[in-house]
Amino acid sequence: MSARSFTKVAPAVWRSRRFISLPDEAKVGFLYLLTNAHVTSAGVYELPPGYACADLGWTDAAYESALRELTDVELIDRDRDVILIERWFKHNPPTNDDHATGTRRRLQTIESDRLREKAVAGFDEVNAARIEREAQKAADKAAKAAGMSRSVAETIGTTSRLMGTRLMRGGQ
Repeated sequence: MSARSFTKVAPAVWRSRRFISLPDEAKVGFLYLLTNAHVTSAGVYELPPGYACADLGWTDAAYESALRELTDVELIDRDRDVILIERWFKHNPPTNDDHATGTRRRLQTIESDRLREKAVAGFDEVNAARIEREAQKAADKAAKAAGMSRSVAETIGTTSRLMGTRLMRGGQ
């Protein structure tokens, strides 16, 4: 079971052509797959059909039908009982290094080689962008701090009488 206490569901789901083209049962199935207790930060997890059918109050046939429809419109991918939410990391990217480390650890435990490789590729792309954004943010912050320390001399000039005072020479 997941330790997650919530899952993000983007309001844009209601404008998705893939989603709105589905029959109501498949829509409910998709929202269930996004929010059930087995969902992890990796967006790919094992979900035995019996659990889903019990939660939804569906027959095995109804559940299988919903999964086929969701797979056909590429909202999910699956390999036996392993469910992968397509484009998961687009909506649920890692938010920091610890989150990324935990998610990568979960990705390595996926039993389906095909879905593990697919999920890792999606994760790596989004995580690399996050790392790049964080590095740029740190560089911008450092540049701003460096710019502020130089701005005093630039603002009053190095030849001004103030710069020649004992206080500005460090009390000498």
